[in-house]
Amino acid sequence: MPETLDTASSFANPAIPRGKPTPPSRHWGRWLLLALLALLVALVLVGPHYLDLWLHRKLEQQVTAQTHGQYRLQVGELRTNLWQRAVRLTHVRLRPAATLADTLPRVRVDVAQLHVTGIGLLTLLRKGLVPIDSIVVSSAHLEVLALAKRPVKNANQPLHERLPLQLEGFEIEYLGLLQTQGTYLPGQKVNARFKRADLSAHQLLISPAGATDTQRLGYAAAWRLHLQQARAQAVGHRLALASAHFATTDKLLQLDSLRIQPQGPRQADQVQVELALQRLRLTGLDAAAVQHRHHLRADSLRLQTPTLNAQLPNQTPATGPAPALAFLRRLDLAHLQVADGSVRVSAKAQALKINELVLAGTSLQYDSATAPDASRVLFAKSWDLTLGRSQATVAAHALSLAGLRLSTQARTLALRSVQIRPPAPGQGKPGAARVALTMPSLTLVGLNAAALQHQRHFQADTLTIRDTKLNFTPPTQPTPPVWKLLSGFVRRSDLNRFVVKNTDLQIGGLRHSPEIYDLNLIGSSIRIDSLAAQTPARIAYARSWRASSGLVTAPFDPPYYRAASQRMRLDTDARTLVFTAMSLTPAYSAAQMNQRKGYQAAAISIKLSSLTARGLDFAALVGRNDFRIARITVQRPVVRIASDGRGPINPNYSKVSPEEMRKLPVLVDVRQLDIKEGNLYSRYRSPLTPIVGTMSINRFNGSFYNLSNDPRRQTADTPLTGKATTYLQNRCRLDAQVSMYLLDPMGRHRVWGAFGPGPFAMLNAMTVPTRLVEFKRGNVRRLRFDLHADRQRVRGTTWTEYSGLQMTLLRFDKEEVEVEKSLLTRVKSKLVNFVVIRDQNPRKRRKFETGDMSSTREPRFSVFTLWRQGMVSGLFNNVGVPQKLAQKLSESKDEAPLPK
Repeated sequence: MPETLDTASSFANPAIPRGKPTPPSRHWGRWLLLALLALLVALVLVGPHYLDLWLHRKLEQQVTAQTHGQYRLQVGELRTNLWQRAVRLTHVRLRPAATLADTLPRVRVDVAQLHVTGIGLLTLLRKGLVPIDSIVVSSAHLEVLALAKRPVKNANQPLHERLPLQLEGFEIEYLGLLQTQGTYLPGQKVNARFKRADLSAHQLLISPAGATDTQRLGYAAAWRLHLQQARAQAVGHRLALASAHFATTDKLLQLDSLRIQPQGPRQADQVQVELALQRLRLTGLDAAAVQHRHHLRADSLRLQTPTLNAQLPNQTPATGPAPALAFLRRLDLAHLQVADGSVRVSAKAQALKINELVLAGTSLQYDSATAPDASRVLFAKSWDLTLGRSQATVAAHALSLAGLRLSTQARTLALRSVQIRPPAPGQGKPGAARVALTMPSLTLVGLNAAALQHQRHFQADTLTIRDTKLNFTPPTQPTPPVWKLLSGFVRRSDLNRFVVKNTDLQIGGLRHSPEIYDLNLIGSSIRIDSLAAQTPARIAYARSWRASSGLVTAPFDPPYYRAASQRMRLDTDARTLVFTAMSLTPAYSAAQMNQRKGYQAAAISIKLSSLTARGLDFAALVGRNDFRIARITVQRPVVRIASDGRGPINPNYSKVSPEEMRKLPVLVDVRQLDIKEGNLYSRYRSPLTPIVGTMSINRFNGSFYNLSNDPRRQTADTPLTGKATTYLQNRCRLDAQVSMYLLDPMGRHRVWGAFGPGPFAMLNAMTVPTRLVEFKRGNVRRLRFDLHADRQRVRGTTWTEYSGLQMTLLRFDKEEVEVEKSLLTRVKSKLVNFVVIRDQNPRKRRKFETGDMSSTREPRFSVFTLWRQGMVSGLFNNVGVPQKLAQKLSESKDEAPLPK
């Protein structure tokens, strides 16, 4: 039978007796459920409205309470969404009161919209680590008008220690500040603003764990910032930045169009900088390592088209460690590159201008905990530097170069088209060195830049200078030695080879300033330090020098003479110095010399084929100014002496005298001096006539030994000795010897020798126009002489063998301008020849007559004049002139008014 409703009920409730009626059921549970459902619906639909109002009011009150009424928060609208656990605020404004406590900054904030989603409400109630899906701030404008004068004690505490409600922290999946503007105006001297910034952070963990997580930067696992149109002002400078991009995920920092410009008048002790940078790009940046370990690690840093202008203070300030190095404990940068840069730096008296700068550094490493790597240069494994046309001003000198290339890995340095211009007259420090330089190229090979930096030790293989023109004027005050001048920069310098090619050198500012053209120089094994300066084996700090040149010239007794040599060769290893085609040229004639000097002065011209010094001690010459030479050879010298007897006698004592060797400021020690095939031509214009007399000494060949003022070499037992052969007027042979103790304060010495044969008439070329005496006839078979001289006089004997001697006295006809005989001179000549002159020696059946030399020395005349006086007095006495008269004739001086 089918189950009915009643049977089903009986089965369901067996306690009810069958047959009795069932009581009516009460559905209160359903109503309760419906009531709860209605209440929930009411809370969902109506509760958020009141919750929003409560939160809105509570949030504004909380800000007022926390700031003690100093700040007022205004929220245009607050909306919550419990299902999404989200809060949205719009038109948020934060305003300070008119008067603020000095513990708070003055800040104004305007936010168009703040949206927070995914808030962990239960965790928030438990004050735990509150998770938040995202916080997005849109269209915010932040203004900092003033900073706190007395910040509160916890102002420097990290953010996770200052969380509200004693929360454990926040775990924010995404934080975004979009379309943000900012202004920082704490004062007139310091301010900043940016037009737009977009900042985002991912996985932001604001807690103690997030602060200590070395993989995070500022609590976040990743940051991204894009900044546009930023401007700032500080320390007297304005900064402008077109855009900046920073992304930790991409490990990238990029700045575009950065400009720094000075603002306002510059103070004397202030650094002023102007910088324009097209782009700075830093890739491979580990930003977290910078924050937590002070370790800057990146792949590459590229500066594109930087332009730097800097004005330095007049006085160098005390320097400490650079701020970047003070912060960084370690630096690892794989590549550094500067492209197309320019630098301009100016100071009180110095300036620097660099164009087309290209710089590349590889593997830069710095660690403050360890000593610098001695194999690195400025922390890098290698540097490559290229400069374009650059200029500098140093010590009032203008320096410029067309290019520079430096490679520390290739160990090379090259300069191109270097020029140095000296300061204009009246500028620069008085008495300072002056340099004018034109150098097309300089090449340095084998440069050890690491040793230069770490050990202050300059090491290089070869330095080559080509086609250079240098004009150098040394300072008026004596300068320290080279090693001492360099000691402020380097402790020691070692250069294996120094090469100069085709260089012109001029030294100015000296009495005898030399000029050297087409100089070629090679120095080997150069070492510059205090020890090398004291090493006897070194010559000007080098083991050896080799040099050759074209024209070498210098003024001598300026402005009256100029000395020159057409070629020069020098070799310190071979100990040789050779001058070829030497000359000494007067600037004026004999008459002009007298006029300019105010007394009689000869015009001397010297030319010689070559002068060779062998066995030259270069070390003694350079180190002590000692001239120690084994042998000097003078080839084919030609000496021309032009004199004019009009004018007073030179008032100064002659320097051409044996005793003057004692007064030389330098040591001279020449073992042997050889003169080969020399010729001397003398021209003299006497006051008696305008006709010039001539005399020559030809084919001079002689050797002189022990030409020295060294007391160990020059003694009375080992004096200067010499022997020479020559021809008077190229006709009469003369053999002479000399013995001269050069250190004798009395100047005693001896000269002896012999003439002959030759006619007396060969002297007429000089005696007729200058003394109006003619040797009419007569021949010398032989004339021997023995001359002894000192500072007071000359004595000696002559032995003259001659025959047929006759003399004629003459007169000068001013109208005809000629020398002629007159009746009076004829009578005088007859008388002299008959009474005074001995026509021959020896005469028939008579003894051989000798002549006595006796003449007083005039210290204003040279020793050669003294010898001539002795020979004249002896010869005149030998031919019959009384001794006193012969002495008087030998001592006669020509004096007359200066030529006009």
